[in-house]
Amino acid sequence: MQKYVRFPFLFFFLAACVGLLLRWHFISPLSWLKFPYWLHAHSHLVFLGWIFNLLSLAFIHTHIEEVHKTKYIAIFLIIQVLLLGMLISFPLQGYGFYSILISTLHTVVVGVFVIWFFKDTSNKRYDPSRWFARISLIFFLISALGPFSLGPLMVNGLVYTKWYYFAVYYYLHFQYNGVFTFGVLSLFFGLLKERGVIVDQLLVRRFGYLMLIACFPAYFLSTLWAMPGLVFNIIGLVAALMQLVAFIYFIKIVRSIPASMIKNVSRTARLLFAVAFLSFILKLILQTWSAHPHIAQLAYEIRNYVMAYLHLVLLGMVTCFLLGWSLERKWIHSVELVWVFLFAFGFAGMEITLISTIDFTGLNLNSSSLLLGFSFMILAGIAGFLVHSFRVKEKN
Repeated sequence: MQKYVRFPFLFFFLAACVGLLLRWHFISPLSWLKFPYWLHAHSHLVFLGWIFNLLSLAFIHTHIEEVHKTKYIAIFLIIQVLLLGMLISFPLQGYGFYSILISTLHTVVVGVFVIWFFKDTSNKRYDPSRWFARISLIFFLISALGPFSLGPLMVNGLVYTKWYYFAVYYYLHFQYNGVFTFGVLSLFFGLLKERGVIVDQLLVRRFGYLMLIACFPAYFLSTLWAMPGLVFNIIGLVAALMQLVAFIYFIKIVRSIPASMIKNVSRTARLLFAVAFLSFILKLILQTWSAHPHIAQLAYEIRNYVMAYLHLVLLGMVTCFLLGWSLERKWIHSVELVWVFLFAFGFAGMEITLISTIDFTGLNLNSSSLLLGFSFMILAGIAGFLVHSFRVKEKN
């Protein structure tokens, strides 16, 4: 199974290359590059080619019996072909006939994957890792309603209206707060189980159900920029507070992990897990803060703030955990700290630059140049991980 991890890392590298290209476009515009088209390619490669790709592979490895894995590998390989199709079609036409067709086929294939997964993991005792994996996959299907609604909106001339952005943010919300968050938690609890850590089932259930329930009303936090009314700010605030209460349970679970196990985690993985944990905390705080009408409007008006938040979740919380998990599960060969530091420093520098109001012109620098440099560091770090993913030895 581990040998297939090369596909997610390869798509992650390609997504970073596209991201670097987009950063270069801000400094020296490329006449042939249509920014929205390439941005769609970048986001799809990160969401589907990197994160969901690795999560689905981990779900297969962890929860599917050996006798059933062959059909899952077949469907996984079909997904890789569709992802390649997205890489080609989105830069050429954006949301056009072929890209929409390929994206739809991808969702249908994942739907088959979900049906099989639920069938092959049913009638088993409650397992936190399996429960979070199943919820993650349900959220994938829920999030798909967002892109599917774009077609009718475009036909009715509602492109780039608030309804169009509601659909986009709907997809984003249920992807990173649903699919990715629950997917990462599935891998976290699976790693604890593998290391023989016994967690309090009651704490895990309370944490899981609070996060699940809160995820639905938390969507309104992504719509407050449209000023739908104070009641929606209150709903969003309640959802954010529910997640903070859930986090208290999560802290109790983390504190129950024996110190001996933490010491056995490699130094590189510990660093990555620490960044992921801190990013998770910041995410919850920022979500609560965004319920304030003024903050919600400010985040909408300043695009860099939105980008900083998305990168905090996708690179800081999700990616850093996945990298650390891949190292601990021996899915990639031991990675030198230099690649981790390049990735981490590039990520931190990008976040600071995006939210900073400092004027760098006195240093003959501007934010675009800095972001390009930090993007290159991130790309270099990912390249290091990609190379090591090809050195892995199969181990079931």
